[in-house]
Amino acid sequence: MVLTEGFDLPSIGCIVLARPTKQIGLFRQMAGRGLRPAPGKNNLILIDHSGAVFRHGLLEDRVEWTLDVTKRADNPTHSSRSQAQTSRLIECSQCSALRTAGEKCPHCGFFPQRRPDLIVFREGELARINKNSRSAASAYDPNERMRWHAELTYIAAERGYRPGWAAHKYKEKFGTWPPTRAIKPISPTPEILSWVRSRNIAYAKGRQKAAAV
Repeated sequence: MVLTEGFDLPSIGCIVLARPTKQIGLFRQMAGRGLRPAPGKNNLILIDHSGAVFRHGLLEDRVEWTLDVTKRADNPTHSSRSQAQTSRLIECSQCSALRTAGEKCPHCGFFPQRRPDLIVFREGELARINKNSRSAASAYDPNERMRWHAELTYIAAERGYRPGWAAHKYKEKFGTWPPTRAIKPISPTPEILSWVRSRNIAYAKGRQKAAAV
């Protein structure tokens, strides 16, 4: 308190605030000991251990002083800053200097990039929508349906699935049973392997959910 008021040493270039205060006037007076201009002095280093700047704002903020005994001095810039989440005062994660949220650090220029929102992908099939807002069956070429049936048959034989697995998967895909059961298997494409894998995962999750209930 000896150096808080009435002490004049313009060459002071660093102020250490080691005590808190709820009074904006006292905060400004303590910091003001280092704000006096002096030859060769270009700035002031304010080391705030008490967190006063978070309560009262930055020294460069404009303060509305008043002589009314029923009112207190106000820092409108900091008041609006405190109400807006994006403009609050925070500590720079790179250099520990004080910066305003949403703006570059005035000391090191660091500007954090916002993390991208999580995009959840879900596998599905394109389909036409009729006037009743119901999914209409996808239009597949008969040759393509035959290819799917042949590749599903190959997967069933390779993995030792039960008879009829390929037909049930065909119906799950196209909504109808295959026109014939006798078809020559062909090696599956990555597209069909991926589709089968997704169906197996969905089946396993369904069983887990049923078991949990």
